[in-house]
Amino acid sequence: MTDCCRFLHVPPMTDTANQLERIASRAIALYSRPTVAMELVRLAEEPRVDAQRLKDCVAQDPALTCKILRVVNSSLFGLNRPVADLNQAIGLLGIKPLKLLVLGFSLPDALFAEVAARELRWYWTNTLTRAVAARLLAEQLWNQPGDEAFIAGLLQDIGILVLLRELGELYARFLTGVIEEKCHLASLEHDTLGFDHIQLGASLLARWQLPQRLVDAIAMPKRSARLARMESPQADLPQILHLAEMLMQLVGQGRLHVLPDLLEAGKVYRGMTKSKLASLVEGLQTQVDQLGQVLSLELTDERDYKQTLLEAHRQMAALSEQIAGEPSRGSAEESACASVLASTSELSRAMQSFLGPKKTDDEHDVACREEQHAAHPLDGKSIAAIASGCGEATTVAMLARKLVASAICCRDHRHELSLIIMEPHGAGARREPTSQLAIHQARRALASACAVLEQENVAMISLSDRRTAAIISNCERRAALAVAQNAIAEFAGILAHQSEPDGDAPATLSIGVATASVVPKNFDPTRMIERAARCLSAARACGTSAVKSIEV
Repeated sequence: MTDCCRFLHVPPMTDTANQLERIASRAIALYSRPTVAMELVRLAEEPRVDAQRLKDCVAQDPALTCKILRVVNSSLFGLNRPVADLNQAIGLLGIKPLKLLVLGFSLPDALFAEVAARELRWYWTNTLTRAVAARLLAEQLWNQPGDEAFIAGLLQDIGILVLLRELGELYARFLTGVIEEKCHLASLEHDTLGFDHIQLGASLLARWQLPQRLVDAIAMPKRSARLARMESPQADLPQILHLAEMLMQLVGQGRLHVLPDLLEAGKVYRGMTKSKLASLVEGLQTQVDQLGQVLSLELTDERDYKQTLLEAHRQMAALSEQIAGEPSRGSAEESACASVLASTSELSRAMQSFLGPKKTDDEHDVACREEQHAAHPLDGKSIAAIASGCGEATTVAMLARKLVASAICCRDHRHELSLIIMEPHGAGARREPTSQLAIHQARRALASACAVLEQENVAMISLSDRRTAAIISNCERRAALAVAQNAIAEFAGILAHQSEPDGDAPATLSIGVATASVVPKNFDPTRMIERAARCLSAARACGTSAVKSIEV
């Protein structure tokens, strides 16, 4: 894997960073931080904090005072008797949690205006679930106060509110598709906008001068391999947020397939077991509902966190016992999200319009011509022809769209673009049907081989129940071959102890690679997919695990 790292170069991040900075700048101009919050931050940062001035500052906002008292008196704090005095409440909270709470609850009302009711309920349900989960995780697994984790969970998705406000109905419709299909929002935002709401939120929070530790924890990519290598205390908050996010997706959004990743990451981070997870979920929904009442927020109906967790355990057990004959959830999710991605061109144009100055009619015509010639148009017949031997039409179409997006980025930065398509095969000369376990292990092997790369350069897509593709930006042919060879080695290692009783060899892994060293302006994604698929067929004909590659 080290050879692969040597071939790859980290792409410049200036474009994405500048884009986020411009959006955050626009947003902060529209939604200035509230006066009370600004004054409180100033007072809290003085060498000697004046408690009376602090109390007088908060008392300027009666609604904020009421919210703080209600939060302190809620079940989150578990006090023996009610607190009616603001001085007492501030003393119980402490300066730092108070400052963060004020910032969190003082978001301007305009930020929430004109937002579709369903999407707003979904947003607040997710936000409160994540915030309460983060607090419980900090207290129960990390044995530390959960105030900072709670506020981080509360503020993590603020970028959604900015996008809802600025892009309006287009982003609301996009969210509706995400909600209905139970897709991963951040991934689809990357495909559509080039960044996600978490990155945008972190940029906005940094401009609001929130504690750097909080901003860094929110902005940090939530990847287990990276977070597991970090040490306490720097690792604590990012790891807590990662688990809280997955737990929210599981019980709040019904994305049952995240349970194995949640359990694995929880075990690595803090020795979390199934019983500890069940204990944590036991009181989660009650606290979320109570907090929703405290803050006068309307949450989504028909939620049952404990039942959802039980159903996720049943689904995981069924998969491990190989009694589920349907394609994996990952493949199903990719197919479901294809329809959401198919209708995002307007959203992408709206974001470009938001970022840039208003174009004249002549400039608009030029921009349209450039967009039309930026990539080879997707031909439905070509997609169908490739799909007949490569995967489902919807997933191949989605692969083509993602290839176009990656090609545009690679062309702008003069980077190479590689496409990998892999497929495991049944054991022995009889080439028996590939088991679900072997398919799962093949995908694990490819993901592991890609883990050494910058993850923003990698996009994995399930093309069918057996075939998986990986789009790798800034990746030359030799580097792509190294990834493929590492995947084969990883797959062989996983299956080393699973040889057939009658002496047949274990399952094999075939991989096809297509690389564009220079991405043309009229890039044709179907041609690249077809070439990679042909290389896959050639590798399969070898009868053993093999990789074949071609320069497009």
